[in-house]
Amino acid sequence: MNLLQSDQSTLTVDQWNLISNLSHCYDEHTGFSRCERYIREQNNLPLKLRFKCSSMIEFMQLSVSDAQLLYQHNGDFLSLSTNDRSILLQNTFSHVGSLAMNLAVYKVGLADYPIYYDVIESISHWRGAAHVCRRFERLVNFDVTIVKLFLAILSFSTMSYTNYSNTPPVNLSNIKQILHIQNEYIELAWRYLLYKYNYEWAVKCFSNFIRAIFAVNVAIVIAQEFQIQWATETFDSFVQQIEQTLTLND
Repeated sequence: MNLLQSDQSTLTVDQWNLISNLSHCYDEHTGFSRCERYIREQNNLPLKLRFKCSSMIEFMQLSVSDAQLLYQHNGDFLSLSTNDRSILLQNTFSHVGSLAMNLAVYKVGLADYPIYYDVIESISHWRGAAHVCRRFERLVNFDVTIVKLFLAILSFSTMSYTNYSNTPPVNLSNIKQILHIQNEYIELAWRYLLYKYNYEWAVKCFSNFIRAIFAVNVAIVIAQEFQIQWATETFDSFVQQIEQTLTLND
């Protein structure tokens, strides 16, 4: 209420309510707390046993799991048909999950450990992985509310990302409804940025968000190209879990 009373922005009451709903959809504290606990546990181990590949993979899989809430608790997503929900999940979850995971890693300072990049390259079997991670970290100086808005925008994305599969594309049955939701969230993020910061910072944030998506997309394409089994199985498993949960709740 205090925020609404002091509001000098162009955000409407409905838009403030939508921001509040999104905040309750995705509890960032769960992911951040898990990251912090993981770092404490690793620091308590002898030097030679810290940040091993197996523990890092398990940690990343757990971090990605939090992104399920963005779909399961979002009223706009639940309003879509079963077919459209499935298509969006298949097309966006790997990007949303990767972005959410990397944001959590960045926020708690896991990337400040030099060994982190060595492990990333080891579990990805790609020497360029550290470069992509570092580029991502330079782009994500967002506050928590902006993170949630950007993740919500991405979860409704209808973009054709540059990755390949043997599955033929399937058309969305109600593209107008999805585009309306996209536009609503993008306008919401823009107005919130203008309210919280200024025009210049709003432009910079959106630019960095787009660049961050491209960085994540590079990592996903590489995961497919190098056939990183644990990564593809993780995303496929969570997509199936979300679909099953939504089917049971329908």
